[in-house]
Amino acid sequence: MSITVEECLKLPSLRNSRVVAGEKGVSNIVNSVTVLEIVDNVIFDLGKPVKNSDMVLTSFYTIKDDPKAQCDHINYMYNSGDACVVIYYVGVFIKEIHPSLLEMADRLNFPIIIMQENRTDFFYTDVIGEVYEAIFRNRANDNDFIDTIASLVSRLPENRKNIATLMRLISDNLKCTFLLSDASLNNVCLSKWPMSNDITADTISALYESAAATDEYCVETTLNDMPLKIFCVPFSAFEYRSFSLYAADDFDRLTLDDMYRVIELLQIFSKLWDLDSDNILENALVPAIIEGDEEKMYNISDRLGIDIDAINTAIIIRPVFDQADTREQLQTLRSLIRAVKNCADAFGKDIIIDTYGIYIICFIVYASTIHADNEYIEEMTCAMDQVTEDYTVAFFPNDDNAKDVRKTYLLYSEYIPHVVEIFPHKKKISYGDLMFAKRCFDMSAEKNEDYRICRNILKPLLRDDASGELLHTLAVYYLDADCEVKKTAKLLFVHRNTIQYRLSKIQAITNFRTDDRLESYLMYTAIACWRLNSALPE
Repeated sequence: MSITVEECLKLPSLRNSRVVAGEKGVSNIVNSVTVLEIVDNVIFDLGKPVKNSDMVLTSFYTIKDDPKAQCDHINYMYNSGDACVVIYYVGVFIKEIHPSLLEMADRLNFPIIIMQENRTDFFYTDVIGEVYEAIFRNRANDNDFIDTIASLVSRLPENRKNIATLMRLISDNLKCTFLLSDASLNNVCLSKWPMSNDITADTISALYESAAATDEYCVETTLNDMPLKIFCVPFSAFEYRSFSLYAADDFDRLTLDDMYRVIELLQIFSKLWDLDSDNILENALVPAIIEGDEEKMYNISDRLGIDIDAINTAIIIRPVFDQADTREQLQTLRSLIRAVKNCADAFGKDIIIDTYGIYIICFIVYASTIHADNEYIEEMTCAMDQVTEDYTVAFFPNDDNAKDVRKTYLLYSEYIPHVVEIFPHKKKISYGDLMFAKRCFDMSAEKNEDYRICRNILKPLLRDDASGELLHTLAVYYLDADCEVKKTAKLLFVHRNTIQYRLSKIQAITNFRTDDRLESYLMYTAIACWRLNSALPE
């Protein structure tokens, strides 16, 4: 467990001190020691980051005759997350501790400690040395900082309990720079260590993506000719949205276990706090729409200046990751989102975009009668092709509002696995593909009359085509090659005459003509059901 104020008071350098107010706070954790003598009103800006539960050493010399300023200072230290204040040279500089300070410290449970009065032979360096030695000795024996940070956060006033504060405490405790980011690096929380560090979110991301991986979540690189280790671990939090936690470690002491502990903290506090009001507000809009949270949806859209009722189109991108490691997946997601956003900017279109589960979700206002909108969709696809060709994109226009867009998404998420089973080579998914896959799946599940007919159509092939060659050819011809013999031959790596022969043989076995529109549609449906379940059970 971490060092507390009470334990620090047992050190030789503090044995001649006493707690004069705020005694209930002696269980506060001490993570650092700082000296503060220059008092400026600027330091009372509560918008500044919290400190790391410091023990503050001071004589209040510059405000020794101003009890109100001393009270303001105590209040600032409390709100900043300091552990306690040790006041030196009472009776020499400050004649006595004003009752207003004692009253405030007791009310805040913020310990005021004074060194023995009327003495000038106590030195800051003695306390600094001993307290830091105790802190370092304790940390060497206890690597679990979750309880420590949770305790620090619990003492903060409500207006300081936010993700930026939590990240600041994590950075200060682990002496590393941490970056919390969504997939597009659009909504970020960067906590630098030390705070004067000039590193940026873009720099961390670029170094991670360009360096050779040490393992799945870590790379070793250099920055300004100095060695640097960068971690990146994806996780879900904040209402199940996808995030990545980066860490830039200059000292090669951070471990992957430390990263998992930090993620655990973020997940814990994401459930306790309304973090969307912080710096990830935009990231909350897509989940609010998909999850049907109307109150949050309208609240966020109003705050972002978005006309949510004008949204009528969903674009859903499904990246395909077969052998890619986590780093490559993250890089692909980010590049796809960047390509889509850049294309939207080029066409002057407002777009709401975010990752949700395994998908990239885009909501836009689309008008099919406007040529530029049609061109925009084509350009967007071309831009994504520059990143990867392993994806599908579904385009669903003409919904009436965001509520209907949500219904379309839910339909898509339920049936897209069956679309992919039926059309494994199709990149652009339409309403027609989705509804056809739904019909085939429902037929197969219900074993209704339509299913019985489809099974009867293929029954001769199921019986006579032992190798499955004819069924496979039929599936490629109808579902992958748009009933084109040349394209079928190319996909199957055979001569077109071979395809012609197989189609003739299929027609002879099934007594179905491939050149008849109605019979062709029945065969199309039947072979799609076969792809969903090649056994076609009765």
